[in-house]
Amino acid sequence: MRFQSFTILLLLTITLFACSNDKNKFVIAGEISNMPEQVILLEEMGINETKILDSVKSKSNGHFELSSASMEPGLYRLHFTDNKYILLSIFNENVKITADWNNLEQYNVTGSEGSSSLKGFFQNVRSHINDINTITIVMDSMRMRGNDSLLKMATQEMSDLNVKLTLFIENYADTTHYLPNALFAVQILNPTVEKPFLDAFVAAIPTRFPNQKLGKDFAQRYTTGPNTTTAPEDQGIADGSLAPEISMPTPDGKTITLASLRGQYVLIDFWASWCTPCRKENPNVVAAYRMFKDKNFTILGVSLDNDKDKWMKAIAADKLAWPQVSDLKGWESIAARDYNISSIPSNFLIDPNGKIIARDLRGPDLENILQEVLK
Repeated sequence: MRFQSFTILLLLTITLFACSNDKNKFVIAGEISNMPEQVILLEEMGINETKILDSVKSKSNGHFELSSASMEPGLYRLHFTDNKYILLSIFNENVKITADWNNLEQYNVTGSEGSSSLKGFFQNVRSHINDINTITIVMDSMRMRGNDSLLKMATQEMSDLNVKLTLFIENYADTTHYLPNALFAVQILNPTVEKPFLDAFVAAIPTRFPNQKLGKDFAQRYTTGPNTTTAPEDQGIADGSLAPEISMPTPDGKTITLASLRGQYVLIDFWASWCTPCRKENPNVVAAYRMFKDKNFTILGVSLDNDKDKWMKAIAADKLAWPQVSDLKGWESIAARDYNISSIPSNFLIDPNGKIIARDLRGPDLENILQEVLK
């Protein structure tokens, strides 16, 4: 009888444990038309690390299903080939994703209010950024024509648009009911300029989202962690720190990683075909490349373009002979976020060990430092 009672107790414990797991489980089912068969990863986007939770090979009709479990709301990423992603904000929900592979940004999501809210946030930010890019082009045109009066008007409009975007992001972070969404939004902000807002935001986390580990981790990193968000130098991109990994496709679809260039001095050059200052700086970069390419030096161009054809034409026109990569997401580029890029051109020089030794080198400054380190 003792054995039988113990067995019943054991089975009951296992059943309760299984029920507990089911309670915290979430499932993501997808139907993406025109998608090539591939392995899809489900990744958890933590504050200090990204973890792979599940993986599955999609079917020929674009169907896939992934699952995991979580004790609290979290930010997750569906990671496809060609560095395509869908971000989701989930807690104990069965989520349905439908999309067309050729227009993945216009995905539809049901079953998760947090994910729907996050998608709406993306759409608004993308609209603001498109307006800013349009004004940038207008300003470049006014500069070339020497039309100072219209340039002044365009400059003011650019300032107004930037303020409008910042206020939208701050308002969303302050009002969303979903902690993962709020944390994602605030990390878009310039941590130096928006420090007063960020200080207040972090101080309010325990009240708005009590007892959530994600919020505690963010507050810890912000206030005392090695990767605090209070200044660009503290976001893992300070001189002497290890350069964040980059893994993006080239124009012909091959993926290049920054790690594959380890052992050389590498200039990570952020630019775009639509960026007039970048195009004006390119001859200096070309000259430096030609001078030092045979001395253990190379360049990795990271474009913030959205249009592949314009990107490729600019590469050819400016005679950029080094590796070029882009996820074609403009200012929403993952690499731009990882390197805290708020304006271009921008660059980082890293040593053979992958550590950053200089940044934002212009004109003769690039040649001078290369002369020094490549003796």
